[in-house]
Amino acid sequence: MIPYHGTPITPDTCAIEALKGGHGFVTFATPQQIRLVAELCQSFAIDNGAFIFWKNEKSPDWEKFYLWLRDWIFHPRLDFVVIPDVIEGSEAENDALISAWPYGASKGAPVWHTNESFDRLGRLAHSYPRVCIGSSGEYDVSMRSAYISHVQRALRTICNS
Repeated sequence: MIPYHGTPITPDTCAIEALKGGHGFVTFATPQQIRLVAELCQSFAIDNGAFIFWKNEKSPDWEKFYLWLRDWIFHPRLDFVVIPDVIEGSEAENDALISAWPYGASKGAPVWHTNESFDRLGRLAHSYPRVCIGSSGEYDVSMRSAYISHVQRALRTICNS
């Protein structure tokens, strides 16, 4: 497992120490340290920022995200990008965003939300090398016991013994 350090880390002097030779995670919602991350880290990943936009009651501009991403998608140290998703959206809404993803499965990681079906999780795991898990609904991470039990069941649907 690769531990990615989330950014931003302030001040930059602390970011340099924390990121140097490690792995960084930059979100589109606060991308100001991406150049630093790309320069210092062994590898990095990019988050679409959907959760931050949702928490701030703002709508993400996926066209702007894709334009910004063009500068980074082929960077040699980029591991993956979290494909745009709709927080509290339907499976159909999230599947539509995955269908619109222009960069293929090797660079994209779709999000399976814990209130979505295990069938959807199975489809995503079959089609992508990695799947992100987003807590939501009755299985939100704040409901620790229900969340852990549900994620354990989810993992049993996609992992062999």
